[in-house]
Amino acid sequence: MRRTVIIAILCLSLVAAACGDDGELPSASTEPTTTTTTSAPSTGDTTPPTAIGSEAERAPVDASAAVDVLAAGINDAGFDLLRTLPGDENAVLGPASIAHALLMAQAAADPATRDAIDAVFGFQPDAHEAWNALDQAIEASQSDRLIVSIADRIWPRLDVEPDPAWIDLLASRHGADVVPLDFADAEPSREIINGWVAEQTRDRIPELLKPGIIGGNTVLVLTNAMYFEADWRSPFGKYGTIETDFTRLDGSTVPVELMVELELGDRRGAGDGFVGAEIPYAGDEYSMLVIVPDEGRFAEIAERLDQSLLDEIDQTFTPGPFELHLPQWATTTDLDLFEFLSEAGAAPGAYPAISPGAFLGAAVHAADIEVTDTGTIAAAATALEFAESGPPEPELLVAADQPFLYLIRHRESGLVLFSGQLVDPTA
Repeated sequence: MRRTVIIAILCLSLVAAACGDDGELPSASTEPTTTTTTSAPSTGDTTPPTAIGSEAERAPVDASAAVDVLAAGINDAGFDLLRTLPGDENAVLGPASIAHALLMAQAAADPATRDAIDAVFGFQPDAHEAWNALDQAIEASQSDRLIVSIADRIWPRLDVEPDPAWIDLLASRHGADVVPLDFADAEPSREIINGWVAEQTRDRIPELLKPGIIGGNTVLVLTNAMYFEADWRSPFGKYGTIETDFTRLDGSTVPVELMVELELGDRRGAGDGFVGAEIPYAGDEYSMLVIVPDEGRFAEIAERLDQSLLDEIDQTFTPGPFELHLPQWATTTDLDLFEFLSEAGAAPGAYPAISPGAFLGAAVHAADIEVTDTGTIAAAATALEFAESGPPEPELLVAADQPFLYLIRHRESGLVLFSGQLVDPTA
């Protein structure tokens, strides 16, 4: 059986504007757990270096941490970003990956930049504790039919020593380790980082960093990789497919083959201007929420999509039989995140715990998704460059034969891992 695969990658490349400025870094806002020791592997060849990491142990889960608040803030930021994309084109994003990397970078920022990042992503004072709790809950959700892994690595330049408090925070609350690289030898460093990303994503993302991303002014690269693999709880196929027309936003139609399922009984319902349903993955820990706006109301519902609407859906949708018609589709999105982060105040910003004059100079994101009768394959990648310088009778029909929105969520916390829209399954 084909497996469901979701990958989210987030890479932050940090560069120094005053090349060779190696002053002592100020302390991070979080108290260090221990000091950090690093070694200096050479990048004269592409042999993968050994991770060194912090001596800080993974922190125990704080049961009082506001995981739901963290998830809601990440979700809303992702919806805001989705709304910046053209409304008449297919799109897919990895908001959890984007926000997670910015949360790690936030801890290295100066107060003004930290406040700006907190505002756009809704980070609260206990955000790192909340991520630690969420991360470990996701880790505990593994089964023989479900794989979810989140990996983080810090790649400092050989002569750069980031604030030990920041390194320890990322180790204890995010599970990050450390591998110094010789960024003066840019191409081998790029290949080493890309090799790590490819390994974490089972070769779904073979080249996250394109040539030219790493240069003589690079002082640190921070990578995050998120991988999800699962089957639908109930694979499509038993009831075959139907041939019909998909109505585009402009009213034109295109022939499409829709998968049919008659034995679903998860949460479904109708809201003001839309119908929707959750399609669970194996184990019921994760699901895809499909929201199909009424004809002529796609833009309105897309504009309304936020955590409040999700809360409304979660409160009003009820379990029960429904009939689902869903296309198979594939979407790839590439976008520049810099304007979004600049408007939020995160760019250029200041990140003194990395290097005294570090600022965000560039940000790009790429994601793709493929949905089939047995599951989903999705990938997302982001790079931030920092510079110094027998079915029951259905009670509801959810027919995705017109533009619709979709989210992949961790059900317990409500965290949106991926969000997107499909306006033309043939594009």
